[in-house]
Amino acid sequence: MLGFAISFASCYNKEHFNFTHKGKAMLPRGLDTNAPLPNINKILVIRVDGIGDLLNSTPAISLLRENYPSAEITVLARPFNAPVLIGNLDVDRILLFDPDGKDQGLFAKFQFYRELRREKYQLVVAMQTATWSHLVAFLSGAPYRLGRYQKRFKSILTHAWRGKYPKGETHEVDRNLELVRLICNGEGERKLTFRLLPNEIGIAKKRIAAWDIGDDAFLIGIHPGGSSLDKRWPEKQYAELADRLAYHYNATILLLHGPGEAALTLNVQKAMKFPAITHAPETIRRLGALLSCCDLVVCNDSGPMHLAAALDVPTVAIFGPTDHVAWHPLSENAAIVRRDMPCWPCSAHKCKIGWECTKKLPVEPVWDTALLTIERKKI
Repeated sequence: MLGFAISFASCYNKEHFNFTHKGKAMLPRGLDTNAPLPNINKILVIRVDGIGDLLNSTPAISLLRENYPSAEITVLARPFNAPVLIGNLDVDRILLFDPDGKDQGLFAKFQFYRELRREKYQLVVAMQTATWSHLVAFLSGAPYRLGRYQKRFKSILTHAWRGKYPKGETHEVDRNLELVRLICNGEGERKLTFRLLPNEIGIAKKRIAAWDIGDDAFLIGIHPGGSSLDKRWPEKQYAELADRLAYHYNATILLLHGPGEAALTLNVQKAMKFPAITHAPETIRRLGALLSCCDLVVCNDSGPMHLAAALDVPTVAIFGPTDHVAWHPLSENAAIVRRDMPCWPCSAHKCKIGWECTKKLPVEPVWDTALLTIERKKI
């Protein structure tokens, strides 16, 4: 029988899951698995995937900072996810890798690797399991290279976490923390870091005022987009939910979208009975600033979901085939809604039944979750 699951993200604590994984660290002889490494002045952390991936790495970066307070910590990121690190006090430098721009082509990549080696990092942390990140760790020439064990890379890493992560058991934040604990003391804090600058919040408030939205308005931000179709709840359901919220709370609805998603928010707006504002923030940081001004955010499993979680904005996140235990928004003010399916979690971008987990999730459980989330915030 299929059902619907409503879960508050604060319920996903370590006590609810088994975090003792079979496996052990692979270390050079004589090194204590829990002792900080000696003579570490420069650290490189590799995270060139998604916005959420990078945000969920910030607790591990904080633990590195705690254990190596005098080291220069550089994060290797992509142009689209790097801005979330601006203002992060644990990060000294942001190094960009742009394979679609300046680093496109074999010669450009060779130049990039050569410049990386010149930096003389003592420690490189390959936070991703991707082949490329392990290759970069090796090419950097760093004497210490930390990553998750893969048989084909066993000679590349000096420190490898060999634990196994069955689906539905471990959050990405805990995976990252477990990795860096091989070379760190302490547990680390399960809290995402995304710092907005005062002027960024000021710009967001001015924009909201320009829409004739008063300070006393109940503002609900809805972001119906996502990185892939399997994660997107249908426009019709979003429109119905937005109308209900607008009526029940006399709320102002702000439909937000990213690049290439204008038609998506326009379709939601057209299907609504109540008026709504559509807007495409110019940058990911301006999106975050607008989310911080909202009384409630409703979105799919996406980068904006993790932004809202990092800002502790009351959030309702709609999950489809993704492992929600691994990727739920890590915030006391966040809740998730999903449709139970026997094939979960597949994380598939192709589906024989058309992602029924996402597409056939009705409005009612999302509506109920929104009400609960708002009322919990009021208490």
